[in-house]
Amino acid sequence: MPTTNTSAPAVASSITALTAVLSHRQLEPLTPLRADNWESILGKTGLLSKYPHIPTSIRSGYVVGIPDIHRTYAPFNSPSVNTYSAELNRIVAHELQAGRYVGPFSQAELEGIIGPFQSSPLSIIPKTKPNTYRIIQNYSFPRIPTPFVSSINSAIDASDYPCTWGTFTTVSLMLSRLPPGSQGAIRDVAEAYRNIPLAASQWPSTVVRVSNDDQFMVDTSTSFGGKPAPGVYGDTDDAACDIFRSEGMGPVTKWVDDHTFIRILIAFIEEYNRRREGWHRRIATAGGRHHNGGRIWYGGEILPDGRTEEFDEDMFFPIRDLSNNSPRPEKDANFSYNLQDVDEMSARLGIPWQREKDADFAEEFTYTGFVWNIRSQTVALSLAKKDKYLNAIREWQKSRTHTLREVQQLYGKLLHASLVMPAGRAYLTSLEAMLTIFGDRPFMPRTPPTMTPDDLQWWLETLSNPTVARRIPGPIDVIDLSAYSDASSEVGIGIFIRGWWRAWRLLPGWKRDGRDIGWAEAVGFELLIRTIIQVGIAEPHFKVYGNNIGVVEGWWNGRSRNVQVNKVFRHVHAIMADADAVVHSRYVASASNPADGPSRGVFPSTDFLLPAIAIPAALIPLIVSFDAPLSDAESSLRQAGKSLVLRDKPARDDAAVRRARQVFEQDHRNDELTRSELEVWG
Repeated sequence: MPTTNTSAPAVASSITALTAVLSHRQLEPLTPLRADNWESILGKTGLLSKYPHIPTSIRSGYVVGIPDIHRTYAPFNSPSVNTYSAELNRIVAHELQAGRYVGPFSQAELEGIIGPFQSSPLSIIPKTKPNTYRIIQNYSFPRIPTPFVSSINSAIDASDYPCTWGTFTTVSLMLSRLPPGSQGAIRDVAEAYRNIPLAASQWPSTVVRVSNDDQFMVDTSTSFGGKPAPGVYGDTDDAACDIFRSEGMGPVTKWVDDHTFIRILIAFIEEYNRRREGWHRRIATAGGRHHNGGRIWYGGEILPDGRTEEFDEDMFFPIRDLSNNSPRPEKDANFSYNLQDVDEMSARLGIPWQREKDADFAEEFTYTGFVWNIRSQTVALSLAKKDKYLNAIREWQKSRTHTLREVQQLYGKLLHASLVMPAGRAYLTSLEAMLTIFGDRPFMPRTPPTMTPDDLQWWLETLSNPTVARRIPGPIDVIDLSAYSDASSEVGIGIFIRGWWRAWRLLPGWKRDGRDIGWAEAVGFELLIRTIIQVGIAEPHFKVYGNNIGVVEGWWNGRSRNVQVNKVFRHVHAIMADADAVVHSRYVASASNPADGPSRGVFPSTDFLLPAIAIPAALIPLIVSFDAPLSDAESSLRQAGKSLVLRDKPARDDAAVRRARQVFEQDHRNDELTRSELEVWG
């Protein structure tokens, strides 16, 4: 039997006393949250019907879907717990001091009190910061169930416990619409999940083994690692944010325990509330509350760039002038509220803030690893995150092979960074491919795809720039240039811009090394964009059309799983960066695509021929202008009687076409955002 030197701190309590503690905890769950005040405030604000379960859950403990346990299962902890035994002892002492752990018990003693139980093994991993650690309780163990035992998480559907999340898209939209002079403050809830008490019925599944020498603790609070934990805590936090909003504070957004409080100048309250009323009506018209997986959000209209308005509130409550609630310093006098107003409501609710992480109101603040600047309307990767991600890449490069966990960790970091560097999505495809190769052996190190080192080199160079930033992506005007591209595998590529056209022939042998019609369509997309820029009609945001769903929808994500198409997308990202512009792809059916004819060799009058552009070096062996002399390979085909044949395009997948066309038509109906969305605050 494995043994460790780890032991729980000595506890002088008798089993009788510990049993009494559990009985008391069952009647009065341990939490800083004040149930009576929650119930009273939710009732006064009309929010109790939205959150009827919260006062009861605070009083009696939360039921989080944990299954009944019929047989004790107490696996040993990870060897890392032995390695970092002092850290485990510190954590256990802290939890005992806080009253959330009750124990220690032997297995027999605990079974006599709560019946059969199941513990989930602990592991401890060092954080990047020296002498700091993260403890993980693996509620997904065992990974493979047996006839007698399965993991706690396997019985729980996280989507049953949804909440709102202040996503990049949501926060960007909110910040882009603020009046001048607005400010943001940051606050973190202290030990967020641990403030959520569990009902006694859940305890048999939250037992913690603190020693291999038959010592166990009952954890009476929600902890990190359980599937329902983010949603159970998040739902309560949703109610708290709605309470702040009902008092006139806001906008407020949050990501787990990290909260951003926005305030506006009093002079703009009336106009801002008028706009909030408009957004509230749009949300109601568009269907109101949406529930996708573990996320709740509120949708509005389709914006001209194809995105749906995403909100983390329904905009029901107006902003209020709270400046007369109490004396306040000069820096707060002209604003709708200050942190003292937040403190007063927090005290009534019992919300504990981690004061050392407070960041007072300012035009620039750090939230979710990004530095947001309201005045300049920019968002940048924080220096701490930038350095962390660079170090993660360098650490990766030290090893030839990697486990699934290592791939997931690096991919997650770079995916986060790609929110402020969208071109990065096209340099994540190797890691995305690697995520799929582990099968049922996640701990077996694997060799990355061959393109991975080159992709990571791009990330190293880009993250090494002094600043990694972009404009906050808010509502923008997208100009329709009536620009189209198309490709035919039998002939070539055609483009069409406002009645003008150009075409290229695909040279024999182009369909090699993974190049297919998708690649040809992507090249048409690139040539169209190059032509638009060369003739000088590019706008900061402009729209182009194509009828290849893989290319159109792939560009929405900034990357393609098709290696050759993705290479083209990388070129397009670079082109757009040089032009300081953004291209938006939209679907058009083949029958409505004016570039279809030129792509198949059916050419309009040369009186309307677009100027020629230089063919990129990488494409010279693969395409030529439609009017160029026949190449040797083409001449050989013609002599062999294999001249080009004009053929209609094959039928597209009907379901995919309908899906893309719905997006196209919705976008077409909402092509111009109302001027009130784009006007400057007066």
